[in-house]
Parts: sequence; structure tokens; C-alpha cells
Amino acid sequence: MQEKRKSTILIGILICLIIIALKPIPSFNNNDPDFPSYEGESVVQLSENRIAIVDTNINSGLRGEVMVLEFNEDKKTFVPIGRYNYMDFFYNPKKYNF
Repeated sequence: MQEKRKSTILIGILICLIIIALKPIPSFNNNDPDFPSYEGESVVQLSENRIAIVDTNINSGLRGEVMVLEFNEDKKTFVPIGRYNYMDFFYNPKKYNF
């Protein structure tokens, strides 16, 4: 009798382990839109209508360039305000009175 009860418990445990092992893996849905990523470039918002595009790609001829653009609401386009090189600032601080 005791032997029968032990085998019933062991069979129950085995069935539970099989159910756990075959349980489907939950899938998570990510509904975020995929934005293209450009290696070495980033866009930074400076103010409500101004952005800066920073090029940090080592192999780029524009490495260290920061382009500042302002959004023109009448034309619905970005207008360039200035172009700066932050690498020049770090390599030549005396040029900028530092």
C-alpha cells in the first residue's frame, strides 16, 4: 500500500515536470516603431524649434561636426543656423581663449 502511494506521488511529480517543461514561452509584443539608426550620428534637441546633428563617426570626413538647424514654421523645413567643430575646440583650446 505504501509502495503504491509513493509510485502515485512520483508519477504525479513526473507529469507536473513534463507540463512545466513543455509550457510555451511567453512572447512579448513590442509595438514601438523601428527608427533607422545611423552609426556615428545623433540628433539632439536644443530648444523647441532647434536641433543639432552631431557626427561622431571616426571614419567620417565630418567627424566632430555639429550642425545646428532651426525649424521654419512658415516653410515647414529646417534652416541651417551654424556649423561647428567640437573636435577643433578640444585640440586647439587657445584658439577659443581657454
